[in-house]
Amino acid sequence: MNKKLTIFDIANFFLKIVERDSGSTITPLKLQKILYYSQGWHLAIFNKELFADEFQAWAHGPANVDIYYKYKEYGYSAIEAPKGEIPDMNKTLIDFLYSVWNTYGIFDGKYLENLTHSEKPWIDARGDCKEGESCSNIITKESMKSFFKTKLDETNY
Repeated sequence: MNKKLTIFDIANFFLKIVERDSGSTITPLKLQKILYYSQGWHLAIFNKELFADEFQAWAHGPANVDIYYKYKEYGYSAIEAPKGEIPDMNKTLIDFLYSVWNTYGIFDGKYLENLTHSEKPWIDARGDCKEGESCSNIITKESMKSFFKTKLDETNY
């Protein structure tokens, strides 16, 4: 795996593994949160970023601007399966991404939005922004790493 992965590579992975035949779906809101949780857990477990892209503390939870613009045409509807292949990923990364999906993919976007609203990285990044107000403050990778490391320590005792 020579190529540095982008947020779009990881998004395509998740969009490909959705079991649409079983009724599973992924909306833009859900995709944003799944990507956010992937980055957070990757920072905590592997001590490095999954992709370089940033998340902002939007009113509906963590969001990446580029992902927003790519999938905004879907609105609240399910995103279709992407064409083409996902980039080569090693087994460790694939297993990691499946574990994120198995943990968070069972929930809808609104549930995940509410979950992020209860977590320190989003709350801290919002700062003085009022509820529902537009906000472009960056959720730092350091705050994500710290938060998810604490969650990891709690689960490992």
